[in-house]
Amino acid sequence: MWRDRDAHFDASVKMILCLVVASLLLASAGGQEVLSSCPSPNGFFADAVQCDKYYHCVDSVMTEKLCPDGMAFNELNPKVEKCDFLFQANCEGRPQLQTPKPAENCPRQNGYFPHEDPTNCREFFLCTAGISSMITCPESLSFSMKTGTCVWPEDSGRTNCVSEKVHNFTCPKVGSDAADVHPRYADPQDCQYFYVCINGETPRRNGCSFGQVFNTESGTCDNPKDVPDCVNHYTDFFDDYFSTLGDNTGGRVNADIVAAAMASGYEIPQFRERVRIRPGEGVPPRRGTAQVDVDSRPAGRPLRRRPAGAKRPLRRRNQTTTTTTTTTTLPPDDYYYYYYDEYDYVDNSTASAI
Repeated sequence: MWRDRDAHFDASVKMILCLVVASLLLASAGGQEVLSSCPSPNGFFADAVQCDKYYHCVDSVMTEKLCPDGMAFNELNPKVEKCDFLFQANCEGRPQLQTPKPAENCPRQNGYFPHEDPTNCREFFLCTAGISSMITCPESLSFSMKTGTCVWPEDSGRTNCVSEKVHNFTCPKVGSDAADVHPRYADPQDCQYFYVCINGETPRRNGCSFGQVFNTESGTCDNPKDVPDCVNHYTDFFDDYFSTLGDNTGGRVNADIVAAAMASGYEIPQFRERVRIRPGEGVPPRRGTAQVDVDSRPAGRPLRRRPAGAKRPLRRRNQTTTTTTTTTTLPPDDYYYYYYDEYDYVDNSTASAI
């Protein structure tokens, strides 16, 4: 009986000792984590919960740091201290941010933010230290908060920006086969433009290069002379453009516009005054008022008569020889006349070939 009691007592004591040891080990481990949480002795490390908070470790001594409002710590390289815009940093699993410090048009001090009107998808704001600058996306594009750039409306992640109507154009209902190839339709208001219906439903407005129009039959951009309904699409523009070239206004001609006029079949007028063409000037994105210049050739130098009996001096042309595996005989020297480009001619009738 006494033996059973002693055995039970020993078992209880051992259990208590085990619990005490386990508690001490846990406390020790917990204390170690509190004392040092640097993954490495040196570097920059992201907070596990807050995306704009990070730590700088130097010899295992940790300093807590915070990115500017509206920016987040980019943990791509522990050797680099870098805060980026929210869409450029990976905040997955650590969504918390510091308390916002809003300003006019800026929900936070830094970053790209959409217009306060949710239906205004093209305009957005770039905020730097609480100062905003408005930016407008190109036509038919929408601002994306996911990328901070202008994208197609269906790629913006903003459902209110996706519309079935663009410039009062609605994609016609088509079968699934036609929808798969994204059908194209001419812009009824402007021959230079056309619509692409993504999956047969969402319209995108695209345009041809200046001087071309959309050909409904081929579904491609073509010269106006080959599209009967648009043959005179650029006529008014070219009429205005070339009518100014005879005014001698001291400007220049755009070679690209001239090339577009020729390709479209436009009859370019002849000019009494010479005009100088400057290539590479570009063309206007769409029809409008042309600004052109004319540049006449400068007057040449006055001609002077050569004195009677004077001969043109001759100069020998340099010969070029090529080393080959065969022996060749050079042709006899040949001469050409050298014209002096000076006002005064020096009479030297005894000059000989050099």
